[in-house]
Amino acid sequence: MIPARAAFAEVNVRHSARRDTVATAEAVSSLELERSVFDSSETEILSTAFAKAWAYVEFDSTLGMLDACERQSELARCLMAILKLGDSNPTSIANSAIALMRRNQSRTMRTRIQRASDFPVV
Repeated sequence: MIPARAAFAEVNVRHSARRDTVATAEAVSSLELERSVFDSSETEILSTAFAKAWAYVEFDSTLGMLDACERQSELARCLMAILKLGDSNPTSIANSAIALMRRNQSRTMRTRIQRASDFPVV
């Protein structure tokens, strides 16, 4: 395979894997997260992933609907959900958590818009 095509194929595989991880993470319920206990190595992974993701999420205008505390809480929930699925690479976890947060934010906005359009204009 030509090197450029090989690199492109590898990027496509990584993006596809991230989409699959995000979709699966959405299925992890909050009750499952509350019952989770993380050991010291997992806590270190989460801490590193949080720092990497927060550097981006803190200034992400698409997540501006949430105040900083809400964004931090949502980020932590997303990171834990993805770690729980077995990913242990902090960079991968951070990227998947950002994608999950954006997807959740987008879904919330669509729901709010739909609810607002359900009310008749007087």
